[in-house]
Amino acid sequence: MPTRSSRSSPAIRRGCWDGRRAQARPPSVTARPAQGAESGRASVAARWGFLFVLPILILFVAFKFWPILYAVWLSLTNTSPVSHTADFVGVDNYVKLGGDPQFIRALTITGYYVVGTVAPVVLIALAIALLLNQKIKGRGLFRVLLFFPAIIPIIVVPILWQFLFHPYGLVNSAIFQPLGFDPINWLTSTDSVVPAFIISTSWRIIPLCIVIFLAGLQGIPEDLYEAAKVDGASMPQRFRYVTIPRLKPTILVVVVFAVTLTAKNLVFMLVMTNGGPDNASRTLSLFIYDVGFRFSRVGYASAAAMLLLLVIVAITAISLRIFRTDD
Repeated sequence: MPTRSSRSSPAIRRGCWDGRRAQARPPSVTARPAQGAESGRASVAARWGFLFVLPILILFVAFKFWPILYAVWLSLTNTSPVSHTADFVGVDNYVKLGGDPQFIRALTITGYYVVGTVAPVVLIALAIALLLNQKIKGRGLFRVLLFFPAIIPIIVVPILWQFLFHPYGLVNSAIFQPLGFDPINWLTSTDSVVPAFIISTSWRIIPLCIVIFLAGLQGIPEDLYEAAKVDGASMPQRFRYVTIPRLKPTILVVVVFAVTLTAKNLVFMLVMTNGGPDNASRTLSLFIYDVGFRFSRVGYASAAAMLLLLVIVAITAISLRIFRTDD
């Protein structure tokens, strides 16, 4: 049986404390190498991640960023492959564009074309996406059929619509003539040529927008709708207070996507009318093509392209402000 002196001995207590300290030291010493190993592994993973991303960055700089910078430089020159000139002229090209009636008209036609296309595209695509998001029979088949216009080669679409918009084509014979209207010269009348492009372009990009909307709708938690039903919210109220707020980022993506595709659309105008009749369908993209490739005024065309880019960026900024969320 231990005595009181042995239990209260300072040496023993100090030895026990030293023992506890000796036992407590190794974990603190071994924890540092573990932390160092974790940071080392993270550093190696970061290097490998950068190496995997590097090819994409190189491609982006080579085929996206650098061409934009080069186009900005060209817009400040009078570059022409015909006259072999490339003198720096500053902002003269931009000043001339401001007083060019052909550019102003092309910009006006582009605005009419973009607004007339994007507004119905967003509304129609959203309505169809809401329908296909419901649990209806055969919705998988409907999704495949609706996506069909988006997989047709882009050069085939305007050729197809040329036949459809013929005075005796399917649009007139199946829709307007049964209603008692005379055949409409869609592509040869200055009044109907832009609406014809609005219809054909909408037919092309609506399926793509439907897919984007479906992705956004399926990302909304079903619990929110169930809670709204429990609270007595009607279907319009659920759409207004649940669907729309949660779908704002998706609407923004669709608007920017549709604006970009429409504003840059060149193939339809080039194939279907080549800007006619009387330049009534000469949009800004076709104006840039004509000036740059037909008249070899590369610097002037680059300035017009930069202004088109600024217009798209401005529309994107406005859309960001309209559809911003508080999340």
